[in-house]
Amino acid sequence: MPSAYMAHAIRGPKGDDATRADMEANNRKACEFAARIRQACPTLDLYCPGEHDELVQEGIERGILTAEQILEIDQHLVPKRDFLIVYAPDDRLSGGMLLELHTAGRSNMPIVVTDGDLTVIMAVLGGFLR
Repeated sequence: MPSAYMAHAIRGPKGDDATRADMEANNRKACEFAARIRQACPTLDLYCPGEHDELVQEGIERGILTAEQILEIDQHLVPKRDFLIVYAPDDRLSGGMLLELHTAGRSNMPIVVTDGDLTVIMAVLGGFLR
């Protein structure tokens, strides 16, 4: 079964000024897109960080985790997948997304950048499903 890591904005264009509501809205959008991907390709093992962000935000708010620690963990999660999907519906790449892109590039992983169009994702998946 092919696997992918989906990079997406969590704080979004507001960066460090993003509120919890901003982050929840960004994650909801990413989770909706992840659901579309899974519907189009149910055999894909897809990791979407936004689906796990409640735990992360709680850790940050309690002072147990830092954003830097989370990004360090992401650098270990990305190479465990077959390819990287970069979901950028507003044509923006956050610092975390750039780090995930660089990590995938260092691992020679296929990278798909999309604004929400599934066509290119399905084309890459076709290569794994043959």
